[in-house]
Amino acid sequence: MVNGGLKDDDGEALQPQKRLDEIFAKMKIKGLPAMSGHVRELISLTQSSRSAAYELAQVILKDYSLTNKVLQVVNSAYYSLGRPVNSISKAVTILGFDAVRDLAMAIALFENFVKSGADKEKISRIMTCSFLSAMQARDLAVDKNLEVAPEEAFICALLHNLGKIIVCVYIPESYARIEKMVADGVDEALAVRETLDGLDYQKIGIEVAIFWNLSKNVIAAMDPRPRKPLSNRDRKGYLCNLASFANQLTENVCGGKSLEPLLRRYGQILYLRREDLTAPLERSIAASEDMSDSLRYGLAKLKIGQRLHEAEETLKNPGGAKKDRFDLLAADGMVAATAPEPEPEAVEVLEESSAGSDQTPEKSIDDFIRELTETLLGPINLNDFYINLLEGLYRGVGFDRVLLVVLSIQPGRRVLIGRFGFGDLGPEKITFVTHDLEAGGVISQAIKQGKDMAVPPDTPGAFAENLAFLVRGRMVYLFPVCLDGKPIALIYLDRKKGRPKLDVSRIKTTRLFRDFAVMAIRKLRGGNN
Repeated sequence: MVNGGLKDDDGEALQPQKRLDEIFAKMKIKGLPAMSGHVRELISLTQSSRSAAYELAQVILKDYSLTNKVLQVVNSAYYSLGRPVNSISKAVTILGFDAVRDLAMAIALFENFVKSGADKEKISRIMTCSFLSAMQARDLAVDKNLEVAPEEAFICALLHNLGKIIVCVYIPESYARIEKMVADGVDEALAVRETLDGLDYQKIGIEVAIFWNLSKNVIAAMDPRPRKPLSNRDRKGYLCNLASFANQLTENVCGGKSLEPLLRRYGQILYLRREDLTAPLERSIAASEDMSDSLRYGLAKLKIGQRLHEAEETLKNPGGAKKDRFDLLAADGMVAATAPEPEPEAVEVLEESSAGSDQTPEKSIDDFIRELTETLLGPINLNDFYINLLEGLYRGVGFDRVLLVVLSIQPGRRVLIGRFGFGDLGPEKITFVTHDLEAGGVISQAIKQGKDMAVPPDTPGAFAENLAFLVRGRMVYLFPVCLDGKPIALIYLDRKKGRPKLDVSRIKTTRLFRDFAVMAIRKLRGGNN
C-alpha cells in the first residue's frame, strides 16, 4: 500500500465507505456547484420532448452568466448563422432543442467545476477531454445510426469520468499523487486504489451520480471496460461502449498513445472505420474553440490540435518513419547492446494480440492489466500471478517467447535459472535456460547495471554458448526485476528476426508488467513501499 492515504484518529486506513463519506463531506463544505438548481434541471431535460423549447429557455435564463455564455457560443464563428441571435428561444429555434441543451449543460458543468477546484489547469484538461468526448459520442450515435438517443450519448460520455473529476476538484493532493505514480509507470487503476484506500474512479463516480439522482444509463456508462451490446437494440450496451470509446480515444490522442487497440476493440461494435478515429474528434475541437474561455484554455493546455495531427499521420503510416527505432528505445531509457540493424523498407502493422499465432486472443492487454491489478488487491498466489503476468506479455504485448528466470544463490556463484515461460519451449527446456552471472555477456550486464536492454538478432558474443538454442535468430529484450535496488530475477522476451522492433508504447507496457512483478513480491512480504 502506498503511503499517504487518509487515516482515522487511531492511524488506521479508512475503508471505502468511510472514504466516500470523507469525499462527500468535502463536497458538502464546498457545495455542489455542478448540480445546483439549473444544472440539475438541464440534465433532467435529457429525456424531455424536443418541443419543450420554452421550458429549456426558462431553465437557462435562471443563470445570467450561463445565458450569456450560451448566446456567445451560438454567435461564435463555428455556427456561422449569418445573423445575431439575442435570445435563448431564438437559439433553440435555429439550432434545435438538443444542441442548445447540451451546450448549456456542458458549459455550466465545466465552468462550475473549474471555479470549485484549486488547480485550474488540471481541471480544465479533464473537463475539456470530457466535453470533446461527449461531442464525439453524440456525433457517432447519429453517423452510425445506433439505437441510442444522441443527447443521451452526449451526457453519458460527458460524465463517464465523473469520479476522476471529483477527485481532481475536491482532493487535489490525492489526484497529484495518482498522476505521479502513473508517470512513474504504475497502472492508473492500481494507483487510484492504492491512493484512495481501495476505491476507484468508477466507484466514486457511481456514488456521486446516485447522490445527484442521475439516470441508470449514465451510471452504467461509467464502466471503463463495458461488455459488448447483446443485440442491435441494446441501448445501454451501446451507450456504455460509446462513452468508453470516445473518452479513451480523446485520452489516447492527448497522451500520444496508439489508436489501433481502440479500433480492434470497438471497431466491430460501433461500426468504425479508420477515419472514424480522428474525424469526430477534429469536428469536436472545431466546435469547442469558441465556446468558453475555460474550454479554450483546456484545448491550449492539451495541445490537442498538434496531437491529433500526429495521430492522423500515424494512422496513415502505421509503420512509422524510417528512423531507426533504437533511437526511440534509447530516448526512453532502453539500452541497445550494439549498433542496430537497418530498419526494413516496410514494417508490418504490429497487432497487440500478435504472439506467434494468427488467431485473435480472447483477452486484450487491458484485460490482462485489469486482472493483474485486481489480483494485487486481494490474496495472492505468487506462482499463479507470474504465470498470468507472462501470459499477458506473450499474448497481449506480443512476443514469440517470454521467460521468467530467477536468481539462485549457490556456493561461490550466482545463477539465473528458468522458472516459467510461454512460447515454443516446453517446461523441460525452460529449466535449461541458465546463466552464470560471472560468465559476462549482456544478461550479466543487464542484471548488474539494472538496465533494460535490447539485443539485435545474432549479435556476436552477446550470449553464452549454452543459450544459443534460445537466442538464435531472435531479437531479444531483457528486463531485470529488482527489489530495493537488488536484482532478484529477469524477464526474457524475444521476437523472431524480421518482426517489428518494440516501440515506446510497448516498452512502457512491458515495464508496467515488470513493476507488477515487484509489487507482488512486496505484497507477500508485507511491504508498504
